[in-house]
Amino acid sequence: MKTLIVDDDPLFLDLMEQTLRAIGYADVYRARSAREALRAVHATKDPFQCFLLDIQMPDMNGIELCVALRENPDHAYTPILMVTAMTEKHFVDQAFQAGANDYVTKPIEGIEIKARMGMVQRLLTERMQTGSLQFQLFETEAAFGQHLAFDEPFILPDVPWVLPYSSLENYVLRLGNMRMFTSVAIGIHVKNAHALYAASTGVEFIDHMSEIALAISEEIPRSPSFLAYVGLGDFCAVIPRLSQIDPRFVSMQINNKLEQATKHRFGKSRRPQVRVGRPQSNGLFSFRDPTSVLERAVKDARTSSANAKTTSPRRGFQDHGW
Repeated sequence: MKTLIVDDDPLFLDLMEQTLRAIGYADVYRARSAREALRAVHATKDPFQCFLLDIQMPDMNGIELCVALRENPDHAYTPILMVTAMTEKHFVDQAFQAGANDYVTKPIEGIEIKARMGMVQRLLTERMQTGSLQFQLFETEAAFGQHLAFDEPFILPDVPWVLPYSSLENYVLRLGNMRMFTSVAIGIHVKNAHALYAASTGVEFIDHMSEIALAISEEIPRSPSFLAYVGLGDFCAVIPRLSQIDPRFVSMQINNKLEQATKHRFGKSRRPQVRVGRPQSNGLFSFRDPTSVLERAVKDARTSSANAKTTSPRRGFQDHGW
């Protein structure tokens, strides 16, 4: 796996290169600045398959470099790991907003890097099996439709603040229950998703989910917020805890937007219909797996009744583990 490490500390570059080689990753390159990294990206004939980026670097920091890499079509979906001493939540937020897939804090240990690189390898394997989403969109619809499974948590292109679901899980894991207390998870369920899937090619179904994601992004509070497509017609968002969310009202708003956007393409029976679940939280002192809040949010959206009540900063959250 062709990997580029970017850090302005030569001692850390030596350590990281030695660690990667020791766990079986020998195709390693290094850059001591973001500018040097971009020159290496533009000069290479075979694209890099993974990036490890420090955040604090002179001239251009690692978050800015991450944004620049994501703007390069060759690296729109290349795994990017931030490896940094910055532990504050706003750095984690900025990194994932820029398109990072994972976030590792220094000092690092070989066993942790091995686990993270294993995640990267799995991402690359999935891309090899299905092809990158961008490439698939240029395939024939018939061929693409054979590859896309209904439960696949595919990436939605050109939709603001949308992460791959694996990245959303990593974001929640990096924060942990303590720092996640300032956020809540909300599930959004497309009630007729399977009917849309059955009546569409793969490309068309991705277009439908992208259109729904856009409508969601206009109604869910931001700053910072993240949205991911989970598969099976389900979305999950992580939003600030103090946001006031009325699931019934937000559902209505999203459905109204979808009605306006799709009324000339769908009959009333096939028009996308969504249901927003209640905000979920693990609780400040919970011992639950932090990612369990995402699973509960999606489950709640699937099962929420039409009588879901308005939530406020002081009530309405499904807290567990207090």
